[in-house]
Amino acid sequence: MQDLPREKLIKYGAFALDNHELIAILLRTGTKNENVLDLSLKVMNLFRHISYIKTLKLEDLMTVKGINEAKATTILAALELGRRIHEKSHNKAKPMTTTEDIYEFLKDEMELLEQEHLIVLTLDIKGSVLKKETVYIGTTTSITVSVKDLFKSAIKFGAYGIVMIHNHPTGDARPSIQDDLLTEKVKKASELLSVELIDHMIIGKFEYYSYKGRNLVKV
Repeated sequence: MQDLPREKLIKYGAFALDNHELIAILLRTGTKNENVLDLSLKVMNLFRHISYIKTLKLEDLMTVKGINEAKATTILAALELGRRIHEKSHNKAKPMTTTEDIYEFLKDEMELLEQEHLIVLTLDIKGSVLKKETVYIGTTTSITVSVKDLFKSAIKFGAYGIVMIHNHPTGDARPSIQDDLLTEKVKKASELLSVELIDHMIIGKFEYYSYKGRNLVKV
């Protein structure tokens, strides 16, 4: 007889479980009409690839018959905990010294967002992150920025510089005219404030653009 997910985890460790089995443990129970493994497979059917699970919202999960608020919030809490652990461990692992470092740090958070988000990383001279903050959330196609807000933390911490990162929900990371204008505006402000604009990056789906390198990178 095949082990149930909880028994399998106890016997072999969490790494031995398939994705739907891990979800089944979070759900704990099925319904009177289907077992917990069948219910977990229905959750898996909500997204095309496991990386898309982080985009799930409460209302998405509750479209599955048998998923109530308690089950849905348990899954969302587990996802958020995993995201925070990943962010903290990556942050401590090494400083942000290359565009690749920054992309790896933020890709899971940003590449599948449905609205434009603008994040500012405030860095010391060694590339260590002093603060990471979401400065603005825009519409699906545009974002409005007050330049002074981008430098608040850098001035507060006496930082070496900032990296400005935003996503393109379309998945195409190539810069727009508005992106060019924003970069030029922020660059001029950085010179006046003596805070380096280290880079402005745009994250798409499996690609990113760096103003520092003036290149589009497919990953």
